[in-house]
Amino acid sequence: MKKPTTANGWEQSNPVAEFLTKHPASEVDLWRKLTAGVASIASSNGWSKAEVSRRTGIPDGTFSQWFSGKYPGVLANQNQLVSNWLDAIEASQNMAAQMPVSPPFQRTSVGMDVFNTLLFTQVSAGFTAITLASGSGKTAAANYFCATRPHAFMATLSPNTKTVHGMLVELCAAIDVQEHNPARYVRAIGNKLRRVGEGSILIIDEAQNATPDAVNQLRHFVDNYGCGVALLGNEHTATAFVKDQGRSVASRAQVLSRFDKLLQRERDPVGDAKMLIAAWGVSDPDCEKFLLGIGSKAGALRLIDRTMKAASMAAIGDGEEGITLAHLQAAWKNRNMGDVL
Repeated sequence: MKKPTTANGWEQSNPVAEFLTKHPASEVDLWRKLTAGVASIASSNGWSKAEVSRRTGIPDGTFSQWFSGKYPGVLANQNQLVSNWLDAIEASQNMAAQMPVSPPFQRTSVGMDVFNTLLFTQVSAGFTAITLASGSGKTAAANYFCATRPHAFMATLSPNTKTVHGMLVELCAAIDVQEHNPARYVRAIGNKLRRVGEGSILIIDEAQNATPDAVNQLRHFVDNYGCGVALLGNEHTATAFVKDQGRSVASRAQVLSRFDKLLQRERDPVGDAKMLIAAWGVSDPDCEKFLLGIGSKAGALRLIDRTMKAASMAAIGDGEEGITLAHLQAAWKNRNMGDVL
């Protein structure tokens, strides 16, 4: 009779006769439960037997014998190792289930300003820059935009991908371009953007990392492939191009004059902070005042969000249904961010 199988080839184990006669019935019963648990978890995660062997710390040959019902050694020892591993996975899953989740995208003033600037960029095939302070909610708004608008792609730059080549590699991944010849990256990316239809937009997050040549390359996509490009970053975004004295004034002006719109100011930071605090379900006046104090610092909305997550975990650990001012104060202190007020 063919053994039932699970995904990725995990067969339900049928032990050999020698295995059943050698080991105590209680350990065999436990082994059956453990193998079913291993097969279920491994299948859902796409793990091979070699991967499970590595994760459990059991040598590959030993694990293979144990799982197949042919292990000749002391079964209780291997059962205990596997049981400990399954318990650890369950504990981590329970913790993950309890982890507080940030509220969904809030229509804060800065969030809507970012959204509308991106919409303008997409519709007009423009070249725009959003240069707001870190932690103001730019990336959250851009992620929401990409999730709700067609033909919107976002790539994030870093110090390691700030050059033209590094940026093009990131763009290939962001818009799913399969091109192995670096000399053809620009054309392949441009053609993909042109093919997806009217109103494609490239959103470049952490754009303050871009070199002047990389910014100029993005302008090339706007001019030659009819797509919109929006640079998202802090207040230093694109200033490197201005300060690059190795370029001519005309060359620098060619890029700077191409920006169709600049978003540089938050309209209502206090109102935005209050909206996020309310979205977290905070109603206690002292807690709100404390969080507003955090929101007055650089990184405003991000600091509020992360402090709330840490405080919520502390409240769960204390068996409390909601956070208290003490939880917030401890969470902030543990982050070593200094005094709030």
